[in-house]
Amino acid sequence: MGKVDYTLENMLKCTCGKCPVQSYNACFKERTGKIQKMEAKGVDTVSLLEPEEFPWLYCATCKATCSNFSFEEECVCKDCDVWKENDLKENNPTKYYCRDGKAR
Repeated sequence: MGKVDYTLENMLKCTCGKCPVQSYNACFKERTGKIQKMEAKGVDTVSLLEPEEFPWLYCATCKATCSNFSFEEECVCKDCDVWKENDLKENNPTKYYCRDGKAR
């Protein structure tokens, strides 16, 4: 498979928000908070925002636009349903999409 679709279904399965690589990053928390507020108001953020504006689902979108992530921490991609369902272990890159870019 390889390529991951930017969809609400994948967004809901995504575990990037729980990843220790970025869990303490202020930029990531701020962007996540803004999106959560929009969604609480019933805004369909998946169709409203460009993929690059989302602070997660990197395997489908792009490298992170926030910086200062802790790449010494273990990535959780291999535990993610999106990663498993799209057979991303056979992909390039295989994980750390926030650093290395989307699945190809």
